[in-house]
Amino acid sequence: MSRFLGVDIGGTFLKVAFKENGEIKTEKVAVKDIQKKDYFLKSLSQVIKKYNPHRIGIAIAGLVDKKTGLLTNSPNLKFLEGLNLKEFIEREFNVEVFVENDANVAAYGEYVYGNGKDSKVLVCLTLGTGLGGGLVIDGKIFSGVSGSAMEIGHITIEKDGFLCHCGRKGCLESYVSSYGLERLYCLISEDRKTSFDIINLAKQNDEKAVQTFEVFTDYLAIGIMSIAHIFNPDTVLLAGGIIENYPMVLTLTKSKVEKLVFPLPLRDLHIDTAKLGSWSGAYGALALAEVYSS
Repeated sequence: MSRFLGVDIGGTFLKVAFKENGEIKTEKVAVKDIQKKDYFLKSLSQVIKKYNPHRIGIAIAGLVDKKTGLLTNSPNLKFLEGLNLKEFIEREFNVEVFVENDANVAAYGEYVYGNGKDSKVLVCLTLGTGLGGGLVIDGKIFSGVSGSAMEIGHITIEKDGFLCHCGRKGCLESYVSSYGLERLYCLISEDRKTSFDIINLAKQNDEKAVQTFEVFTDYLAIGIMSIAHIFNPDTVLLAGGIIENYPMVLTLTKSKVEKLVFPLPLRDLHIDTAKLGSWSGAYGALALAEVYSS
């Protein structure tokens, strides 16, 4: 059917993007028992057979080793660690495959189809279960020598701070993520609630929830300040479920960044929300298949 196919591999679904009569179409495919490699590979193979593409772009949560093609670290898809997805698909289906970290691919999706068009240096931060970061410079994904660049969630902002899911202490992600939000709220209110509940309380102007987001955006602004001072981007986009459900995060963060960043990099810095939302990875994967060349 479609000549090009984009697949975003998540913890529950495969999100698929393809073109039909020049228009981008999407599909969400549930995977039965996605935490088992055999079921996952069977579901992925069925999707590929259905669309029969010539080239496939894949977004996957984790670090993809540029030199070996192996998925080396993936906290949410640990059952796939050590798998060379590119090699498997190319062998099974005789198609060309591009595999990249999902945050990098989300940034590329925003560059090609979203709010990052015409950016010279684009950073996309995904605020969700964790904190991901992607970087596109002059239309090319920047993933470093090994493929592990832009792990912005794991820069240290508090020595001996909160324990991060990566096992280290004081990572930005341990404060700016859904579980970081829950920790901050617990400290402020001495009560435990889910990030979903905290967001709903903040919408109702609950004092403790609003205060939690003040602290949350303090840390996010510090992270963006570091990015601005290192990469001097013209665009920083915020994506993920937290900002989609509580857009006030953007307003709070922008006002704080303006007070933190040097005037010169601030002059050309534009901070906005991502346009493609939870589909940025699938769109970016499609763009990988269509137009990207490493």
